[in-house]
Amino acid sequence: MRQSILAPLALALEARTKVLVPELTGPYQVGTTVLELVDYSRQDPFAPTPQPRDLVVSLFYPTGGHSKHVKNCSLAPQFPPGTAAALDMLINQTAVVESLTTRSCNNSPLSWPDLPLLLVGPGLGTTRLLYSDIAEELASYGWNLVTIDHPYDSLVVEYPDGRLVLASDSPNAANATLEQYLDVRVKDTIFVLDSLANSSVVSQIPGLGGSYSPRNSPKPKLKTAKLLKDDKRFFAGSDLDGGVYGDVVQEGTDSPFLYMRAQNHTHIDDPTWAEAWPNLRGFKREYSVNDTTHGSFTDLPVFRDLLGEDTLGVYGQNLGSNTGARLLKIQAAFLGAFFDRFLKGRGGDLLDGKGMSNWPEVTLELEN
Repeated sequence: MRQSILAPLALALEARTKVLVPELTGPYQVGTTVLELVDYSRQDPFAPTPQPRDLVVSLFYPTGGHSKHVKNCSLAPQFPPGTAAALDMLINQTAVVESLTTRSCNNSPLSWPDLPLLLVGPGLGTTRLLYSDIAEELASYGWNLVTIDHPYDSLVVEYPDGRLVLASDSPNAANATLEQYLDVRVKDTIFVLDSLANSSVVSQIPGLGGSYSPRNSPKPKLKTAKLLKDDKRFFAGSDLDGGVYGDVVQEGTDSPFLYMRAQNHTHIDDPTWAEAWPNLRGFKREYSVNDTTHGSFTDLPVFRDLLGEDTLGVYGQNLGSNTGARLLKIQAAFLGAFFDRFLKGRGGDLLDGKGMSNWPEVTLELEN
């Protein structure tokens, strides 16, 4: 009798400690899984001791067939335990970050492997885990996504076995130039794409079990400018308030490109974008979002709304007044319209101004 009372009490306490991010708005339930990918052909230029380049990625994808109900869905935490503890120390809190919980079912099967693939790179010095909420929101509308961590560039990287790599662990990374970071990121992302055509990697993805070959699927698609130039498998790109660097600035690309920027941050006052814009020869749009800052295009506004600005310290400040849920919807609407048009060959009317009245925070700054 005692056991029957304590069991539901324990479950209630566990449920109470979880802080759920906003509900997904798309028609699909989302699954997620984590993979470690080791590039034995390349030494890590940032590691303090010689070793192959060792990456961690997260996949977000529609799951559960045509039903939004997934049996035995265990929602994935926003951060694994070691990362959560490290971030708690940064904000001088205890067991706060670890309470954040996504809306994605952990290790649920990937249901539609033939959907186009979006690869997502985090901002310099941040972690892929600050982009999980926008990734799962996009996945709920019928996309497969991979978010990528870049060790010694990312603030902290946690491997499936619990190992932690901090950016501060490497003097090589601390002294690296922006061009060196960019070169490593491009090679990392190409390696991730190559790995997803490897049957031993595919077999680790729930629901695939090695029976599926990405070589027969639509081209993977990525969100960054230099990769559009360097690898033609990447077809369309988007940039969320970041600068443009590398030889693509001068040489440009014919690929479609969408830019979303913080308020008062345009091609006019950003020299990297001013030089690159004329050399983007394909379809292009530049949008700005009112009352936003650089950090608004991460998951931080969601955390601020759930935990409170004071709880997050400096990480909860200067994010603008838009709610995190609203910012997720804005990004999903405009990125979804862009990729729908160029990767699925349909829709994208929002890019032509249809429905812009639903998004009064967003201004079209430039188009081709």
